[in-house]
Amino acid sequence: MAASNKFMPATLALFACVGALAVLGLLVAVSSAPPGEAGDVLLRHSSFLAAAAAAFAVGLNLNPQHVRNYSVHASIALWLLLLLMLVTDLGRAANAATRWIQVGSVSLQPSLFLQVLWPVLLSSWIAKDPLRVQSASPIFKMIGLFFVLMLPVLLQPDFGSVVILIAVSGCVMLFAGLPFRVLLVSVPLLLVVGALAVFSFDHVLSRIDSWSGGVPEQVMRAQDAFRYGGWFGAGPGNGVLKFGYIPESTTDFVLALIADEWGMIGVLMVWSLFMAFTFFGLRVARQSSHRYGILLMGATTVVISFQAAYNMAMVVGALPVKGLPLPFVSRGGTSLMALALLLGIAINSTRSRIRTQSAPFGIK
Repeated sequence: MAASNKFMPATLALFACVGALAVLGLLVAVSSAPPGEAGDVLLRHSSFLAAAAAAFAVGLNLNPQHVRNYSVHASIALWLLLLLMLVTDLGRAANAATRWIQVGSVSLQPSLFLQVLWPVLLSSWIAKDPLRVQSASPIFKMIGLFFVLMLPVLLQPDFGSVVILIAVSGCVMLFAGLPFRVLLVSVPLLLVVGALAVFSFDHVLSRIDSWSGGVPEQVMRAQDAFRYGGWFGAGPGNGVLKFGYIPESTTDFVLALIADEWGMIGVLMVWSLFMAFTFFGLRVARQSSHRYGILLMGATTVVISFQAAYNMAMVVGALPVKGLPLPFVSRGGTSLMALALLLGIAINSTRSRIRTQSAPFGIK
């Protein structure tokens, strides 16, 4: 199973987009640090980026066949860990959700690694037999397994991660040739499940009510940042709305900090980088020589681009507020590592020749 030692121009362009976003995130983190804490913030954010770079290097060097073979085992292990977090003291609660485990001074969010495993499982399942997406029966089996896998995530609760993976699943199946008639049957079912989930979790319903009933306070403060920043911003380090005025300003609402200090020019730069990432990611997928590489690279592009699009729309009030960071820009070690690992695995899958394997979960 040989892989080319050289990267395609589209892959190099993809690297450039991710690198630019990561550097921008570092600059924003340092420039928005409280007085006297810039050095500590620089060290902490740099350590996150170093961990992400290491995860990317690991993904880029993993044997793609081994990734496919062991993805089921890893998913089961992660599922059991997520269950243990709910029923024991292993999980740490914050903001009414039990999503984290504490490892020394570092908090990790294990559920984010489902964003790595599920695209691998789904891409491998479809690549084994593309005709599966031509009929409803195997698709509904996979949908059932998806919700079993997502059950501990929903119970944390973390509805946003599930929404991302549902969107990714739909896009991957469309890439693979999902018939429109199957889509017509699947979408209403997913809408019903989504509605049940919304009304089953108070925090999801409250966020939707807050969004539909007016502008949430977080969004109002983010809009202040856009107004004060204007076109060119106050300049790096000169923002007037940092230091706690905007809640979650270094994670979910980092775009507001960019608008404050870098202005609409900075916001458009971020938007352009993600548009370029999407273009080059899909281009890399199309250049793969086998189905699995095409599907996994396409899924990876959708995971990252969809999360970025939702985050930016959320900040300006176009969508309900959800705890989704801006990929590669927001502070957060687990998110950076998971997305970097997924990107490394996906790029490597497009460079290697992979023989057909049995389907995940043994689904026929």
